This record gives sequence, structure tokens and C-alpha cells, in this order.
Amino acid sequence: MSPLLTLLLLACAGPSDDSATASAACGDIDGAGTDTGDVPNVLGNWTSTFAQNDYDDDCSTPNLDETSESWIGSFELDGRAPDALYLTFGRTEERYWGAMDKNGGITLSGQHVHSEGTLYAQFGGLVYHDQYQDRDTIDGSAFLGLDTDGDGNIDCRAKGTWKAYKSGL
Repeated sequence: MSPLLTLLLLACAGPSDDSATASAACGDIDGAGTDTGDVPNVLGNWTSTFAQNDYDDDCSTPNLDETSESWIGSFELDGRAPDALYLTFGRTEERYWGAMDKNGGITLSGQHVHSEGTLYAQFGGLVYHDQYQDRDTIDGSAFLGLDTDGDGNIDCRAKGTWKAYKSGL
């Protein structure tokens, strides 16, 4: 095995006494365990909802509302925690890049090509295991800003709560 490949594997897997696999260690920022406050492995498939509790849309664009964005739903988180995570919605090639901290705080941002213009998106929240639903959860907020005329400025926006549940228990 080449020295570079060995270093890359150790960078993700942690020290040799770490029992987590390389993939799990790359997404489980505080390592394997069930201690109180354990942050779940963030990598994998998730299902999300947007703007369930608050929605503020100052757009006059009829094609931008909380039900029109079918690309906001199932997604996959991949990469390496803490600072090289990326999210992809459905089958799109668009990547939303992000990072998380050791307490489970996560934020991701990127762009989506919308029929009405360029949509800038930011999603963030806390990654935790919801003991009552027995599901790994991301609970937080999201912001969507739409540039309708291509000048680089956000012309209208939407914001609200954002929640995701890890798929495949």
C-alpha cells in the first residue's frame, strides 16, 4: 500500500485502536459510542421537510413556494466530517458543501438552478438521536434566496424550519 493511501485512510479512520470503520469515522465526529450526547454518524441517506413551522416568501414568483421545490426532500450526505461534507438532493449533481462541529452542529450551502433563476440555499441544524422516535435527526433552519434576473443579488427569499431523518434504520 502506498504511503499516501495509508495516510488518507488513517486521516479518516483515526488511530489504530478506534473500532469504527473508516466510513463511519469520517461521518461520526465524536467516534463510535452510545454515551449521553453522542453525535450520530451523519453520512448516509436522509429524508427532509422544509418550512414546516415558518415560511416567509416575499417573491411574486408563482413557481417558488414551499410545495414547488421537489428537489428538497431525500438527500445523501457524503464526504468527511468535520470540514469536507457535502449533500446532494435526489439524483442531481449539485453539491451543497458544509461542515459540522464536535457537538453535532452542521451547516451546508450551495446553489440550485431553478426555472425562475439561481437559488442560493443554506441548511443547518443539530445532528442528534431522537430517543422518542428512535431516529437520527437533523433539526434546524434553512434559507433560500432567489436571484431572478441574474445580477448576483437575491431578489426574493424563503426561510423556515428544516428537519431531516436518517433513512434505513
